[in-house]
Amino acid sequence: MNDLPRPSHPAIMAESLSSLVKDTFLRDVRHFDETDSTNTQSLRLIASGTAIETPLLIYAEAQTAGRGRGANQWWSQAGSLTCSIIVDIHELGIAPQQQPQLSLLTGLALLQTGQSLIPRGEFAVKWPNDVYLSGKKLAGILTEIPPGSPRHAVIGVGININNSFAQAPGELRKSSISLADHSGQSADRGEVLKTFLQRLDEQFRKLAQGESVFDNWPAHCLLTGKTVTIQAGPNSITGLCRGIDESGALLLQTKRGLQRMLGGVVANWR
Repeated sequence: MNDLPRPSHPAIMAESLSSLVKDTFLRDVRHFDETDSTNTQSLRLIASGTAIETPLLIYAEAQTAGRGRGANQWWSQAGSLTCSIIVDIHELGIAPQQQPQLSLLTGLALLQTGQSLIPRGEFAVKWPNDVYLSGKKLAGILTEIPPGSPRHAVIGVGININNSFAQAPGELRKSSISLADHSGQSADRGEVLKTFLQRLDEQFRKLAQGESVFDNWPAHCLLTGKTVTIQAGPNSITGLCRGIDESGALLLQTKRGLQRMLGGVVANWR
């Protein structure tokens, strides 16, 4: 939408961020006008040994070195939303073997948040860490386990909300989208963040209570039914995606039979 009016990008005020402790499962919020990466900031905080109350939100109005999976970078603009949530999986009642599901559940929470704003939007989750709208990337997730602190997880999230990709570099313009690009209207980023955190809390509670969290996965999965290539270290595996199982593993029907992928990068799909 090249004729989309450029929306204003008011900062999420400190008062709005502080209210998240009352309205969501957060126990603390730390705000930065600018940082290199909210995930990097979170990992430094944990490594410092400073006492923290979790879940803790690290929020930044701007990132100078936002990170994605592997060597990827997150291209953030004014009007997007970048943050990281530090959680203690023991406190949440989540078992260590359930950690691979954290990114997927975060993706589902983001998808539900988008649906609350654009009910007829074509949202989907791309295993293991992206959310799409109308076939383009809307949000990215980077989950990291801090070295030396396996009970913690850092869940980094970047959401395209009021930024527009009309003036983005060519490849990004073709592959990415924001809520404003789709709807032509700006959204209250503070409200989007609150809704997302509430949905995330619901997903984590279901996981901890042993509820089936992927019942509706086929309706939300971008890759099901597509031929997918997964890059796992030096190995490349291609197969027909059959969805995921209850552990969060991607199921690929290959020449060698059904294979479970618990990690890796989606190199391509068709």
